Amino acid sequence: MTNQFIQAFFVLAVCFIASLIIDRAIKQFQRRFDSTALETFRLISNSQRAILLFVGIVLALSKLGFDVAALVAGLGLTGFALGFALKDAISNLVAGVMIVLYKPVKLGNYIEVSNSKGTVVDLNLRYITIKGEGAIHLIPNSLILSNKVSIIEQKDAS
Repeated sequence: MTNQFIQAFFVLAVCFIASLIIDRAIKQFQRRFDSTALETFRLISNSQRAILLFVGIVLALSKLGFDVAALVAGLGLTGFALGFALKDAISNLVAGVMIVLYKPVKLGNYIEVSNSKGTVVDLNLRYITIKGEGAIHLIPNSLILSNKVSIIEQKDAS
């Protein structure tokens, strides 16, 4: 029994240390990019940490003699159901990551998309905020990647 606790602790420790090493590598890699990519790297870092710790916990429970097959199957079905239910949110999140990396639209651009025109005042992982014509429009990121976007050059007023 003591041997099982040592093995479980070792597996959990290895997963925890691996998540710290990967986190440090991601932070080193992040320094090569500008500050607009900070949210993307934070998301990647938090996701890898959660996944590795979850895998470590499942493996540690397995070493302790628990039957984790039902747990993993149940979580797989739950993940499928949540993924299907959150399809649009996940689509916007992935599109937000692509927008941050490829930068087709930048802050201050005057754009037209989905019958909305305005100046881009905010970019995040879910939507782009444009302000124009007396209204503020929140455009989901998936629309930016799937529709035609016109970046309109403005002439100086001077």
